Order: sequence, then C-alpha cells, then structure tokens
Amino acid sequence: MHFILAAHQLAWMEHPAIWLCESCAILWLVLRIVRSPLVRTGVVLMLCGLGMNALVTDTNAGSMPVVGMASTVRPVSPMWQGATMQTRLPLLADQARLGLFSIGDIALLIGGILIVAICFRRTLERNAAGRADAKFPSKCEG
Repeated sequence: MHFILAAHQLAWMEHPAIWLCESCAILWLVLRIVRSPLVRTGVVLMLCGLGMNALVTDTNAGSMPVVGMASTVRPVSPMWQGATMQTRLPLLADQARLGLFSIGDIALLIGGILIVAICFRRTLERNAAGRADAKFPSKCEG
C-alpha cells in the first residue's frame, strides 16, 4: 500500500500532466458506461477539479501550496508547502479556511459524490425492477 501511495505522489509531483491524462481516461470510461446527464455533470466537475489541482501544482514546481497553514504544522508529505509571496495561483491552492481543501478538491468531491449517487440509485432501481419481475412473471413464461 505504501508503494502505491509513493507512486501516486511521485507521479503527481513530477508529472502532473501524465497523472491528469490517466485520470481523464478513467473518467471517460465512466462516461461511456453510464449515460446520464447528471453523470456527465459529475465527470465535468471532476475534470475541472483535476485540472485546477494539476495547474496549481505544475505552476508551483510540483508542490501544492497551502494558504493559511500555520508555521507549526508539518505537512504529511513534501508535496504540500506553506504558501509564500512567491506562490503562483494561490486562489487554486489548498486553503486553511476550506479545511485544507482547494477549490479543485471541492469540485472533485462534488463530482464524485454525484457520480456515485446516480450509479447507486440506478442499481437500486434495477434491483427493485428485478424483484418486481420475479413476483409477476410474464404470461409467455408458461
């Protein structure tokens, strides 16, 4: 598990564009499988969130700045750095006032929740329809 986290962190810090392309490919597959306007909205939100996070990380040399981080706080990873006067695109950085989330993180969360909720609802509807069909077999089945 530590290897996967380390690989993810390295990919994000060193090559955010490659990581972004991989994430976009996965979201494209979701879009192809689940055809729904709400799922499309969720995918667009996730793509926007990924893009914002990749942009701020790439413009800040592979680190995600944190605006408002106390100087006594030690980040879990070298990927996070306290914002300074040299920080580029601080609006897109992680914000202490947003619970150390960025605007991109929030877009990712909302989009992901929307996709999961729609898929969960469709699964429940299919299961309910399957139970209804089992109770009332068609006349053709003998």
